[in-house]
Amino acid sequence: MVEVEAPDPPSRRDRVLTWALPLVALCVLVAGALTWWRASGHDQEMVDEAAVRDRVLIVATSHIETLNSLDYRKVDEGLKGWAAVTTGTLHDQLTSVSEEDRKVLAEQKKISTGSVMDAAVTELDDDSATVIAAVEITVRDGSTSGEDAEPTVKRNRFAADLVKVGDDWLLESLEQVAVNMS
Repeated sequence: MVEVEAPDPPSRRDRVLTWALPLVALCVLVAGALTWWRASGHDQEMVDEAAVRDRVLIVATSHIETLNSLDYRKVDEGLKGWAAVTTGTLHDQLTSVSEEDRKVLAEQKKISTGSVMDAAVTELDDDSATVIAAVEITVRDGSTSGEDAEPTVKRNRFAADLVKVGDDWLLESLEQVAVNMS
């Protein structure tokens, strides 16, 4: 009779590999599923909020520059620009500039140009936002005698409140922020 040898019992290494390989495969599968889930839009809300924040910052920057710019040769055009970027009480104030005040603005022969140097959105919800901005305002004398004059440069900080009107973000208030020197 031929004797058949019994197989050797599995070694400890073989037993560990029997469990470890499926466990590693499961971990790789779970990691892949999590990566796919995150990439497929799980963070879409955060992406959408960042897009709104960026849009508000761009709009606020443009609107703040508009309200800090005026050319004495185009006072009516400048005031229309101011009205187009504002709402509420600020809008009412800017659209009620009298003929006499328009004349004074033209007679001063000044050209001011506002440039936002830095800005940040400090508060944001679905229909309102607050932005702070550092603005450099260059004022040039537009009179014939002042052509060679150096421009005056002012640096101001502003806090702006914006509200969403329809699909547009408009300035509801723009206030200069005092610089604390202490």
